[in-house]
Amino acid sequence: MSPPENPAGCLNHRNEGSLLDADHPANGVLFARRSTGPWDIPPRDALIVAVEQPGEAQAVGALVLGLNPYRLLDEATRDFANLIAAQIAGALATIDAVSAQRRDRDRLWSLSQDLMLVCDFDGVIRLVNPSATRLLGWQEDEMVGQVLADFVHPDDLSATAKEVEKLAQGVTTLLFENRYRCQDGSYRLLDWNAVPDAGRIHAVARDITRERQLARDRERIWALSPIVKVVATTQGIINAVNPSWTKTLGWSEADTVGRNILEFVAQEQEAAQQRLAKLSQSNAAVVESQSVFRAKDGSHRRFAWTTVPEAGMLYLFGRDITAETEAADALIATEEALRQSQKMEAVGQLTGGIAHDFNNLLAGVLGNLELLELRISQGRLEAIGRHLETAQGAAKRAAALTQRLLAFSRRQTLDPTAVNVNRLISGLEDLIRRTVGPSIEIEVVGSGGLWMTLVDRYQLENALLNLCINARDAMPDGGRLTIETANKWLDNRMARERELPPGQYVSLCVSDTGTGMTPDVIARAFDPFFTTKPLGEGTGLGLSMIYGFVRQSGGQVRIYSEVGAGTTMCLYLPRHMGPVTEIEQELRPTQLDAGGHGETVLVIDDEASVRSLIVDVLTDGGYHVIEAADGPSGLKVLQSDLRIDLLITDVGLPGGMNGRQVADAGRVGRPKLKILFITGYAENAVIGNGLLEHDMHVITKPFGIETIVSKVREMIDENDKLGSRSATGQSDP
Repeated sequence: MSPPENPAGCLNHRNEGSLLDADHPANGVLFARRSTGPWDIPPRDALIVAVEQPGEAQAVGALVLGLNPYRLLDEATRDFANLIAAQIAGALATIDAVSAQRRDRDRLWSLSQDLMLVCDFDGVIRLVNPSATRLLGWQEDEMVGQVLADFVHPDDLSATAKEVEKLAQGVTTLLFENRYRCQDGSYRLLDWNAVPDAGRIHAVARDITRERQLARDRERIWALSPIVKVVATTQGIINAVNPSWTKTLGWSEADTVGRNILEFVAQEQEAAQQRLAKLSQSNAAVVESQSVFRAKDGSHRRFAWTTVPEAGMLYLFGRDITAETEAADALIATEEALRQSQKMEAVGQLTGGIAHDFNNLLAGVLGNLELLELRISQGRLEAIGRHLETAQGAAKRAAALTQRLLAFSRRQTLDPTAVNVNRLISGLEDLIRRTVGPSIEIEVVGSGGLWMTLVDRYQLENALLNLCINARDAMPDGGRLTIETANKWLDNRMARERELPPGQYVSLCVSDTGTGMTPDVIARAFDPFFTTKPLGEGTGLGLSMIYGFVRQSGGQVRIYSEVGAGTTMCLYLPRHMGPVTEIEQELRPTQLDAGGHGETVLVIDDEASVRSLIVDVLTDGGYHVIEAADGPSGLKVLQSDLRIDLLITDVGLPGGMNGRQVADAGRVGRPKLKILFITGYAENAVIGNGLLEHDMHVITKPFGIETIVSKVREMIDENDKLGSRSATGQSDP
């Protein structure tokens, strides 16, 4: 029985936007051939529902539901259509997501830098990603279908088989390492992670060949490096040390780890603690330092450390410089000894001439004193002044000669002062003439308006004298020696030729008409111990010492020589632009203004003539003077209750106590005691290894009476200014 054509209650939706009209030509074509189920009646109406996905601006499709008299458009039909549309949308979203995941997996598979592999539990390779070719060199078709054992290193086969067996039992592989053969025959070390799934093994491998090689290299460097390496916390607790620590210091790793690094520091603990505190700060930078560490056997080793703070830890790199330091100290001592030896060699060259001159000067003093005695006895007083003046002049020249010797033998580092080189040459000229002898004609050409230079005057005197001695030795048959000074303004070219900065210099040149030097000798002239003199006649140190002194003073030494025509040695010294401290000493009549007011002075000297001179001068000057001939006698006075305003003592005293010891012992009970040392040696001989303390002064013999009087007045006046005139023995504070 056919269904009724228009059943009662059928809804006609031809005019609704959600329906398609079956009478429309297009709709007729669309539905004319559609099956309508058991009825052979084409649907004239249809319900269209949009298929939408969240986040999409437009519908991804549409669900079309045909209507007929047996499928009416009611709420149930509409809900059914919406349900189907939602399910279709969900299915489409799932398909898209799966497709996206597949695409992502494909990209990861293709682009991964790690090797990816799928194989059966029997070891047959089913899939490999492109990285297999990049890492191992094999093409995909050369690996797929092959078994793992064909690529694994023979020594790793057993461990690999055991790992595959564990995977077959469902155990995941983590961080398994083995070596795979490359197409070129080499092997790469791979780090595997693998999981069993769906009857197969899915594995990922990271190439750690270079990483392990670097790790082994680091371990070798750590173990074999001669540099001591320490890893410590910012508090100084040691976490690790390399074998060089043990080799150098003797402390084993067990002896060391867990202890504070400061426990091993043997000297300057406070400085090391300060460095550690600085390194513990958040903004700490790399620190370079030196420290002395205590070895296990009790010896000490000096290290030059570089400490790098990083990530809350300290990484220390130490180089053992003990031998270098000892060698440097020994070199300094040797250089100082050589310098002293050179000075003494110069003094030895002068001994004969100086002894001759000194005897002449003594003859002048003694002879005029005898004449004075004779003239006084004869009553011829008109000649007394002339004889006194002659004797005084000879004595002062003798004193100057003695001081010159002391200056040459003084042990001292460079002490630069402003020096007028012309004046220095003038003071040495007589000495040079006596040294080189009468067969050498000397000419001094001093430049007018010569600039000042800042040098150690004693070293410059020593250098000039040595150059003159060398010139003398180069003229065994006599000749001409010229000493010349000049102001030099070196431009860029001239300065570059002399290896100096451009600027103003004072030149001091010594020229001779001797044998000259060959180019080979000039090239080696400044080398220590190089000499052309016969054995025993020269140390080979003179020019090297001069070169070192001049270079240390900011200057340069140059040799200009021609064989058979002579040699010129030129010293270039920088011009001094600062204040001039040189003071000309002028001879003037002795004028005494002792100004004493009964102050008490204790004089200790074993030389009766010197002691008597000081006592007479100070007594005439208004002072109360107590005298003693040796240290113990003087100390008894100092330990008494007598008032002592000033102690004058010779440094070299008999009786088991020198002047410095007497002074130190006297200050035990008189801490404010003022002390004036007198000595016939160089001034720094008084100091020894120590230093002059406050209110200690020194003058050297021979001295004029004006010198001793003015020094005493100066020291006592200072005492008066400080209100310290109550120096009455044991009551001194």
